[in-house]
Amino acid sequence: NDNILMFTLMIINKIHWLGVGLSSGRGYNIESLSVSEVDSDKFLSRVTVVTSGTKNIIDQIKAQVRKLIPVHNLIDITELKSFIGKELILMKLDIKQKTVLKIRKHIKNIGAKILFEDKAVIIIEFSGTPTEISSLIKKMKVYNIVELTRSGLVSMALGKDYIRR
Repeated sequence: NDNILMFTLMIINKIHWLGVGLSSGRGYNIESLSVSEVDSDKFLSRVTVVTSGTKNIIDQIKAQVRKLIPVHNLIDITELKSFIGKELILMKLDIKQKTVLKIRKHIKNIGAKILFEDKAVIIIEFSGTPTEISSLIKKMKVYNIVELTRSGLVSMALGKDYIRR
């Protein structure tokens, strides 16, 4: 039985840390990865990883990541009582005159934002849970998706819990 593992950690910005600790040859896949610098003075980046596997594999992943030299404070988000997890998607749609109004109405109803529009394409932006993003993709396929990109999950614990630097 596969379990979902979402974890966040702080790392010291070093070249090749992902290649050393999270390589694909270890029996699991990374489903989502988001990395961004959060403290330029201390050279720290925040990383959020989503993967899945048996309890044994998940324990192995956690142990492996904790051994990495530049890692600080790994937090297993799936063990927290409550957290927020969001992704960003940019989607380019091929538009035809008769579908423009339907697309605009659909975009407004879901809370997406139009970033660019001309006679040929509309580019939209939407932020939501991974489930909401996947649902949006399925719904928008009827409008001919030309291109899309997803950010990967970013997350934060609710309340006073936080990743200490």
